[in-house]
Parts: sequence; C-alpha cells; structure tokens
Amino acid sequence: MVAAMARILDPEAAAGEVLRLGTIASVDPANATCTAQSGDLVTGDIPWIAQRAGNVRAWSPPSVGEQCLILAPEGDLDAALVIVGLYSDACPPPSVDPNVSLTEYPDGAVIAYDHVAHELTATLPAGGTVTIEAPGGVTIIGDTGIVGDTHIAGNLNVSGTVQAMEDVIAGSISLKSHKHGQVQAGSAQSGAPV
Repeated sequence: MVAAMARILDPEAAAGEVLRLGTIASVDPANATCTAQSGDLVTGDIPWIAQRAGNVRAWSPPSVGEQCLILAPEGDLDAALVIVGLYSDACPPPSVDPNVSLTEYPDGAVIAYDHVAHELTATLPAGGTVTIEAPGGVTIIGDTGIVGDTHIAGNLNVSGTVQAMEDVIAGSISLKSHKHGQVQAGSAQSGAPV
C-alpha cells in the first residue's frame, strides 16, 4: 500500500478527501464488501450502499471497473463506504430513452418497462428460462398469445370454446381423422373411435 493509504487522512486535507471518485477494484459478495481505487489510493474492504437493506432487501453487487464515489466521513477510510451507480465510458447507460426504465444483465438479458407505450418486456439470451413459483395460483387478465410448444402437467379446464387449427389427439386417437367401428344403419350408435 502506498503512503496515500493512511487510515486517517491529513486533517488539513480531510475536506477534500471525504469524497473521491474511483472505480471498484474487487468485490467480496459473501461479506457484501468491496475495495475501490482512486488514483494511487486503494481502500480496504468497505460496504457499498444497496438500494434497500431492511425488511425489503435488494441484491445487486457492484462490478469490477464500475465507477463509484468513495465516501469517507471525516477522511476516515476505516469508516468509508462506496456509492455506485455512476455511468462511465467503461459502463455506459444501457438506454437513452427517457420513457423507459430498464435493467440489463451481464449475459444480455433485459427487463424493460416503457411507460408511454405501457409495455413490459423481458428478453432472455438463448437458452434462458423463466420460473414462477406461486402456490396460490397465477391469474392472467387479458388476451394471451403463446408462440412455441406448451406442456401442462395437470388438468385443463376451459369455460369457453376450444379451437384447434390442426387436430386434437387424445391418446393416439385423432379427433379430426378417427374412424368408428360397428357402424349400423338406423338409430344404433357406432362403436368407440378406433
């Protein structure tokens, strides 16, 4: 460590050392701490400010290289903390649209809400999956479109009409092209589908 790492900064310089722009040098997720570098100065392990840390808790650790503000009350680095969330050339904003709130993840996933278009989108990279656990049930109000195969492990109850553009198959019997055996004239009923 260099001389600039003095744990209590020079009192005459303290006013200018309380706030320093820097970048995240390392992250310790298990302890929710990081180190930050500002010029020749590298802090010890210090906490970063989370969006929420009470009954509601948010988790979004900083990234190495992310620009930050080092806050050292009275110039005391032992009591310092890091404020993250400053865009930089290395980490530019993921959007410039003032109508969109957006979160972008390192793998390319994006969750965005456009409050003018009233549109919420979640875009995952190839192979991405979504899991919703809701023991009390899930309710969707509105027309729903699904592009892709759908698998249901349970009963399907429909209160309206079911339309199939191609066919419906129960077991191995096609609704569209099945035949009946034991066909007789008159009022007799045919046998079951074959």
